[in-house]
Amino acid sequence: MKIFSLLAGIISVYTMLCFVRIILTWIPNLNYSKFGQLLASICDPYMNYFRNIRFLRIGNMDFSPVLSIGLLVVASNLLSTLAVTGQLKIGYLIASIISMIWSILASILSFLIILLIIRVIALFVSKGNSTFWYSLDKTLNPVVYKVAGIFRGRNTFMTQKTAYVITIVTIFVLRIAGNILFSVVAGLFTRLPF
Repeated sequence: MKIFSLLAGIISVYTMLCFVRIILTWIPNLNYSKFGQLLASICDPYMNYFRNIRFLRIGNMDFSPVLSIGLLVVASNLLSTLAVTGQLKIGYLIASIISMIWSILASILSFLIILLIIRVIALFVSKGNSTFWYSLDKTLNPVVYKVAGIFRGRNTFMTQKTAYVITIVTIFVLRIAGNILFSVVAGLFTRLPF
């Protein structure tokens, strides 16, 4: 039993190292430091397995680190459960996987909501066009116009501001509904007797 506890601890430390590695990639000076290079040599071989998963890329944004860390968290939780209870139920395993999947989706949806809100504020405050807003629009517009297109008539025009607001509300409602649905489903699986 102590071996499972030790493994869970090692995975938790590795998860934290991966998280620090992800943060360092946002700060070029630290990313290329000796410490950054050391973390890259430790974490990148594992995290590179997830970089080519297509649905985890939205424009220039890569959400594959969320999946890689999510799997480490699930593994750590399962090993901790084994250490405490001495057994692992299939229902708990399925519930953990479902929770991880929702956690990834919820993170992506939350990040999109934040980006959309920032963009809407910028649209209302300023009409300035910069390369930053252009890049952000290029990333967000495929999602925005697919979501807004659901609520728009065939030959109806919709302003960019309206499309963004509709998308924010839709994603927010999806996020709340997903929380409820995934909590209920994961709860049902944890109650399985096997």
